[in-house]
Amino acid sequence: MDEQRATTVPGTDRAFLYGDGLFETLLIVNGLPLWPELHLDRLALGAQRLRIDVCPGQIQKAIDEALGHYRNAAGVLRITVSRNGGRRGYAPSPDAGARVTALHWELGREPFDALPAAAVVTSAIHMGEQPLLAGLKHCNRLEQVMAAAEALDRDVDDVLLCGSEGAYQCSSNANVFVLCGDALLTPLIDRSGVAGTRRRLILEKLAVQVGLSATETRLTASQLHRADAIFLCNSVMGIRNVAQWDGRSFAPSATVDQLQQIYKREAQLCCAS
Repeated sequence: MDEQRATTVPGTDRAFLYGDGLFETLLIVNGLPLWPELHLDRLALGAQRLRIDVCPGQIQKAIDEALGHYRNAAGVLRITVSRNGGRRGYAPSPDAGARVTALHWELGREPFDALPAAAVVTSAIHMGEQPLLAGLKHCNRLEQVMAAAEALDRDVDDVLLCGSEGAYQCSSNANVFVLCGDALLTPLIDRSGVAGTRRRLILEKLAVQVGLSATETRLTASQLHRADAIFLCNSVMGIRNVAQWDGRSFAPSATVDQLQQIYKREAQLCCAS
């Protein structure tokens, strides 16, 4: 289904009513999803933690049916898993099961072209902290909506959000990494934020290929001030360099460029397999 022909979702859908659901956003290249196992792993973890009873076969069927619309083209596929409705109120019905829906869009650009380096500022919005939901891509995204609106208001590409104690957590739609020498730092995802699939890929596989030691930490403003480079990542844009943060400019980084090239190579291998 596409955005115009999406199956009707009932008004009693709990993702619609309460944000009681999870979603994944997959990049499709040559009609194939990139690193689908990373998305399915996170979806399974979220369903387990939220106690949403969804069959893996439901999810795979929705993906397979949606892929038929791409015809070897590039696009973006969103899979949403929502807990089935039932009685009125917050309490979920026992053994409610789940509804799986798919939406797809054209990408509108070459999938492996790096986006222009971003100008970002520190957001006035602070992330709420809830360890139960930390890491999950759940359907409650008001903080991200307001952060994206703030970026538009301030005429920048994105904003960086902090937690309640002032540590940097993420951008409005991406994970953030900071390069200090051969150390690669990224925020811990134990109180808030999304454990991104590209974040995981960088931590587990790509960083070591460029000789970097990757560490999850409480990312402070002083570390950003000392940084040699900052970059953002998510499943659709890949790795995006930051050219400016709060008025400070960053020179192009050969290390980040190398990381982008390795990411591109791995992505091409993924969609060719």
